[in-house]
Amino acid sequence: MIQEDRMISLGKLVASCVHEINNPIQGLLTFSRLMEDILAKGQPTSKDLGELKEFVSLMTPELERCGKIVSGLLSFSRETALEYKTINLNKVLEAIIALTHHKLELQSIKLATQLCPEPLWVRGNASRLEQCLLNLVFNAMEAMPEGGDLWVVSKLDPAQKNVLVEIRDTGLGINEENMNHIFDPFFTTKEVGQGTGLGLSIAYGIVKNHSGHIRVESEVEKGSSFFLKFPYLSLSGNGMEENHGR
Repeated sequence: MIQEDRMISLGKLVASCVHEINNPIQGLLTFSRLMEDILAKGQPTSKDLGELKEFVSLMTPELERCGKIVSGLLSFSRETALEYKTINLNKVLEAIIALTHHKLELQSIKLATQLCPEPLWVRGNASRLEQCLLNLVFNAMEAMPEGGDLWVVSKLDPAQKNVLVEIRDTGLGINEENMNHIFDPFFTTKEVGQGTGLGLSIAYGIVKNHSGHIRVESEVEKGSSFFLKFPYLSLSGNGMEENHGR
């Protein structure tokens, strides 16, 4: 089930990233041709060298952007052992946002982010957490076929020592009859061929495997909010304290 869901999600990611990578590539081609034109004129003047330096400085972040997108795809698609490490959950969220940003724009979905300014340390597997959060973002996107608003929020609850994540949309919402079944494997309200009903059940399992908790609030025609809670790792000195409370 997990592998099938990963392949479905990977297909959606590839479609999105083709457009995401194409934009910087077109820019890089433009800059490289301008540089070729300058060098074709002969010995570069001081003005030419200034332009070449400017073009290189503009190309570097575009190349880094492409590299991050490709690295994200490789990380998500690679089948690895479930090795749990200390992870900054904000970094996982930032990777998800980078991978889906262009697809959100294509669907006229406005993204608003409010990530905690300090690191949100959790014990987990980055690849699985990426899959979980991607599924929730894809689910929100599919609930807004005509566009809408999507919020991704992360914060720390110091009192309970928990890391909190909220993914909220203004989509179709979930009726009361289906609320108790949305995390059931293969349960879906989509038409045949439009979905397997695995995404949310996989997300639920991943959260539970990370000693976390997930719940949903929804109202038909107004949208849904998914709330995730993970134990926060308090890094102090050379030691590490983990809160397992819910």
